[in-house]
Amino acid sequence: MKKLFTFFLSLLIINVSFGQFSGGTGSLASPYKISTLNDLKLLSESPQYWSKSFIQTQDIDATETKNWNYGSGFLPIGRPTDLAPYFWGTYDGRRYAIKNLYINNLDLDYTGLFSYTFCSSSTFDIQGINLVNADITGKSVVGGIVGLNYAYTKNCSVTGKIKGLNYVGGIAGIQYYSVNNSFSYCQITGMDVIGGIAGIKYFGVISNSYSSSDLIGNSQIGGLAGNSNSALIKNSYARGKINGNSSLNGLLSGNLSTSTVVTNSFWNKDISGISTSVGGGSGLSTNEMFLITTYTSKGWDFVDETINGTENIWKMDTFNINDGYPIFNYQNANLSVDDRNSSFNIVYPNPAMQYLNFKKPLKSVIVYDLMGRKQFAGRLQVCLDVSRTVLLRLLAFL
Repeated sequence: MKKLFTFFLSLLIINVSFGQFSGGTGSLASPYKISTLNDLKLLSESPQYWSKSFIQTQDIDATETKNWNYGSGFLPIGRPTDLAPYFWGTYDGRRYAIKNLYINNLDLDYTGLFSYTFCSSSTFDIQGINLVNADITGKSVVGGIVGLNYAYTKNCSVTGKIKGLNYVGGIAGIQYYSVNNSFSYCQITGMDVIGGIAGIKYFGVISNSYSSSDLIGNSQIGGLAGNSNSALIKNSYARGKINGNSSLNGLLSGNLSTSTVVTNSFWNKDISGISTSVGGGSGLSTNEMFLITTYTSKGWDFVDETINGTENIWKMDTFNINDGYPIFNYQNANLSVDDRNSSFNIVYPNPAMQYLNFKKPLKSVIVYDLMGRKQFAGRLQVCLDVSRTVLLRLLAFL
């Protein structure tokens, strides 16, 4: 009887220690479901699952991570451990948001939602991840989505603040393989090799992607990548500020390999203050970047045209959620007819401060983030708390 009791107790302890996700079996056909912050925490703390497949099924508020691990925040998924050296599974965020993720560890290399990914398939292993108002600080090789990324990546986005020393990027610190249909809208700060999409890009493609991020560093700073080797950059743009001391470039910087090719890609020379870019690309004025013909004449696939393809990847930013620059067709998809008939406001600077104050009471107000997701909708008087909302579009009904 005593042995039987011990056996059942052992089974119970094993079950608790491994935990459970919100569904699924971890296969490609039935991925584990990430529906809560507890699911995300379990994935972070369980290397035995890092070869499995995951799918996110709803928005997750990660504000609580600011209080985790004595103030250092969330532990990146795929950090080297004795059980697993990296994450080599798949993760499909399905564009659901992970809001207010916090990491602050100046002793940690390879920092981001994921630390180190290694996926050898030609399918997209990391996709649909949408980090909203992230605050990520690491040592070197720091990115919003991944620190060191050996995975095919698409449909990912990061807004917020990214900080590190060297190799710092909006999507990845160091990126191998392809990045498609992804963007960053952040303040990115580091020392050397800083980029809006990747700190450094090796091999593969950056395609149909953009950076609206402001970049601050010392040297080798580029709107899309701080450095690049044997890569292809196409149909992409950067439009943020670039501040540093040396080797500052509109799209790509650093000691570019002659095998890297830049085609049909642009940067804003008015905002960046930069007139050159290593490897090619075109510096344009702000007004030129607001014209759809700037892009369609170079083969970009936009909504309502078929000459350049029928995937409808891009559209012009009619509702100014990206300050009028082109956005992806999936952004801002849930505006209603009533929303379109509202008065129109842009919030600047962005992120806003703690509160918005209005001169007179409003009938109602709606606030959107950069992905077009409603962050607030309702009636108010003259003050709106936006301390946890960044990259706003605000519709006010008087």
